[in-house]
Amino acid sequence: MSSKLLKVRNLTKVFRSGIYIGVSFKAVDDVSFSLDKGRVLIVVGESGCGKSTLAKMILGFLKPTSGEILYKGKNIVKLRGNEEKTFRKEVQPVFQDPFETFNPFHRITYYFLTTCFKFGLSKSKDESKKIIDDVLKKVGMSYDEIDGKYPHEFSGGQLQRLSIARALLATPTLLIADEPVTMVDASARIGILSLFMELNRKYDMSIIYITHDLATGYYLASQVGGDMIVMYRGDVVEMGCAEEVMLNPLHPYTTMLLNSIPEPNPEKRWEGRPEFPSIELKEYRFSGCKFSKRCPHAFSKCYEEKPELFEMMNGRFVRCWWVKSNLKINEEVVSR
Repeated sequence: MSSKLLKVRNLTKVFRSGIYIGVSFKAVDDVSFSLDKGRVLIVVGESGCGKSTLAKMILGFLKPTSGEILYKGKNIVKLRGNEEKTFRKEVQPVFQDPFETFNPFHRITYYFLTTCFKFGLSKSKDESKKIIDDVLKKVGMSYDEIDGKYPHEFSGGQLQRLSIARALLATPTLLIADEPVTMVDASARIGILSLFMELNRKYDMSIIYITHDLATGYYLASQVGGDMIVMYRGDVVEMGCAEEVMLNPLHPYTTMLLNSIPEPNPEKRWEGRPEFPSIELKEYRFSGCKFSKRCPHAFSKCYEEKPELFEMMNGRFVRCWWVKSNLKINEEVVSR
């Protein structure tokens, strides 16, 4: 069995539309990475870059067009029976919008009690309440606070903490958080990020943190380390140690994203965010580098041939002809 908790190999998801023309594009294009137990992986990129599609495939909600996802050495698409149930228990999601996570017609306790029943966590309702209360304490709440209440009686920050608590109820090995702080106010964001850090440090929980907000990605990376993947139009354009990627970006797109973060420096004038053109279908199907039309360093080869994901000497990976021609790289291209 593989020593890696999660291994993604050449993962591709193609979406098709149109009855007569049959238009298709790759929302996720040949993505490969691995994750060890107890490690944090941060996936960043603009809306529409394929982050959420990647998360849904890892969770088993979407079937890949090609490639495979191995959890503890086993292909998740082929899991059946008890193996599939174990996977569902050990890999838990936290979604972007806490208001959509909970049905407004059900009391909050319904979701927690149902989770206890589904995964056989307790033998009685009283035992379930004790287990639920213990989990809620991890997010700064208690069973008495939620008993008999509906979702509308909680704030967005409270609902997101409840969403995390519901996921923790199954004692997951891997938590996949897709834009978990986007829909909550600024005061609640640090609390949720601090909770993720505590879960990683105290319980050795692996976390895939997906975000378009590099500020929260940088904060999490600076506290727990881990690795970072930068995605653009379905491609991984840069990958490596999160802190190194943030402090010393190689790909021009990563640099552009980082430059969009305002610095809290009163002496530095804020000139505004760089303007990103709208996502067009033709960019997903472009034969050359998908970033070439926005890249300040693009040359003829960039428009004609798509670059591979090259491995750098320091363990960094980058998909860029300009970087390849200017920085020292390993001769070997990452296996496709």
